[in-house]
Amino acid sequence: MSSDASASSDETIDHASEPDAVSPDDGTSGQMVENLDSTAEELADSGQQRGTLRDVADSLGISSTVALRALRGAEEVKPQMVTRVHETAERLHFPLEELSEEEDHRGVVAVLVNTMRNTWISDLVRAIRIELSATGRTAVVVPTRRRMPEYPVAADTDAIESLVQLGVDGFLMISDLADMDSVLTAIADRPLVGIGCSKEFVGRFDTVRIDDEVGQGLLVDHLVGLGHREIAHIGGVGAAVARERADAFRAAMERHGLGEHARVDPGDFTEQVGQTAGSMLLRGSKVPTAVTCANDVTAVGLLSAAREAGISVPEELAVAGYGNTSLASSGISQTTSVDPNSDRLGALAAQFLVERVSGLDTPARDVAVAPSIVVRRSSSAGPRPESTKRKRISVD
Repeated sequence: MSSDASASSDETIDHASEPDAVSPDDGTSGQMVENLDSTAEELADSGQQRGTLRDVADSLGISSTVALRALRGAEEVKPQMVTRVHETAERLHFPLEELSEEEDHRGVVAVLVNTMRNTWISDLVRAIRIELSATGRTAVVVPTRRRMPEYPVAADTDAIESLVQLGVDGFLMISDLADMDSVLTAIADRPLVGIGCSKEFVGRFDTVRIDDEVGQGLLVDHLVGLGHREIAHIGGVGAAVARERADAFRAAMERHGLGEHARVDPGDFTEQVGQTAGSMLLRGSKVPTAVTCANDVTAVGLLSAAREAGISVPEELAVAGYGNTSLASSGISQTTSVDPNSDRLGALAAQFLVERVSGLDTPARDVAVAPSIVVRRSSSAGPRPESTKRKRISVD
């Protein structure tokens, strides 16, 4: 999973963890611990027919880079390792026929994003590039957000059409883009796979999504377990996936019998709006004891608002983000966050796109990847104690 956090300060709770999980190996010692059965079961559960390079590597407890070099027969990789990697690849139905030589570059994939400010994108792009490298492809990241006088936000369809004319193999879309109908028209007949996007697009093209019902459930379970009941959520604005995440928060609160305490304050995925929403929330007549946020950037804004309001975290307010980016794991914020398993999201999406480029003609596929929660200092305390009211004493 994608986590920049130190193992000494973070506690990871994996929704789909296996008791025989393996530790990474550098690929030079030849020591491997297999986890083939659980990986094969995960593939079956997700409806996958073929494993990704990441699946092969995870099954053997090695890095994707070592797995790829072993599949290519690199001299520095021990023969035993090469044999085991090939056997695992065949067992997990990794498409060995599409494996390219290291110098073979057959095409470019465009990764379409709304913004470059969210560090979660860099986690995904890294996983995408590793998977694409197995077939000699590479990825370029293309911001598509364009502001126009007549529209608040519009997609830069001119840039997308230029990429089509340049002959890119296909497109990967991270999160929801503005004006999707125009985007799909600009993409024309090129294959498209959505990553971390809204359920609204399921069935229109291949989608690899975060299971936000699980993610929000993990956050609420954690906070309720600490004794919090007055829990709020900042989000629900700016994209369909934000609304879905807010709905998942409400559902998790309902599951705990706290539906009447489930408060959603409007906020998008930006730090500025997170700080503004947080200021209003924390200066209101009824201040919650815990707040979950639409993403880590919003959580940073909330932390700023708490500092300005003189509210200490986590003693007076527990805070949680979403995305498990470097912002969350930094020594300053140390924010509890949902880890969306970016490595798997990126690898699956890249695999789906390569299959479409290779001619796969099936109905649109959809996979919801189960996330985990990384608990840090920002939510390490229960609700603040009730203030003791002083009795009035009348003095004659």
